[in-house]
Amino acid sequence: MPVLAANPSVGSPIVTDAPILDYDPDRVAVIEPGSWFPRIEIAPRAVITWMSDVYEQVMAEHRAIERHIFHAESAHHPICEITYAGEPLVVVNAGVGAPVATALFEVMIALGCTTFMACGSGGGLLADCPPGTVVVPPGSVRDEGVSYHYAPPAAVAPHDEGMQQALQTECEAAGFVVRTDMTWTTDALFRETAAKVAARVEQGCIAVEMEAAALATVARFRGVRLGHAVYVADTLHGEEWDATHLVRPDRAFRRRLFDAAARACLSVAAVLPGEPG
Repeated sequence: MPVLAANPSVGSPIVTDAPILDYDPDRVAVIEPGSWFPRIEIAPRAVITWMSDVYEQVMAEHRAIERHIFHAESAHHPICEITYAGEPLVVVNAGVGAPVATALFEVMIALGCTTFMACGSGGGLLADCPPGTVVVPPGSVRDEGVSYHYAPPAAVAPHDEGMQQALQTECEAAGFVVRTDMTWTTDALFRETAAKVAARVEQGCIAVEMEAAALATVARFRGVRLGHAVYVADTLHGEEWDATHLVRPDRAFRRRLFDAAARACLSVAAVLPGEPG
């Protein structure tokens, strides 16, 4: 653990070593999402996806209504609402990586969304977890930075068991091969070394992605519910990286995954704003 020193000006700890491990339990930050993004009339259930082709298809088919735009410095993320199976549902296309994805997640929570499913792609770490496998993990290894600002240091971020069960049920009903092993969340796309892959496999991970641990930790901190699934698109277990299914994705497959996530989201009781998750 880092050695901490008091900051007499604000009475807060200052990190003198390993600042990523310096968790501050104070629930009030200098920039609070709710101060910048007041609650609006918006559906409580939402699907977060990184599958931009499917997102555009769904938006066109369902005549999406824009409820808000999250303006970041280099990108703009519309937060849109559709009618899906007769129910209102918010859908967003998130940026890749934990920092940008969790910033969008925080904005959606501040606006009034409370019950989420997330779906996207990941990399397979084992030969018996080939492309097309859908992973609905019970937890994700916290090898990223965002989660350490929302919870004390720990190896794994647990996922919401009830949400994962609902997602697993819908994915299996859709005909997917589903695995319920852990995923590895990393910030460093180009530092997935052979030794790290082996270590994560030893920890029980079968796929790698870039958001799940962070989103799960934020969900727990904010008292909302989140389910998360990734499908294996590329593989890292061979002699070299195989990106075939990542660079040439099957849109029909991805659309089925989105639909399973949407059905799962609508199948659970929505948390009301202000309720514990």
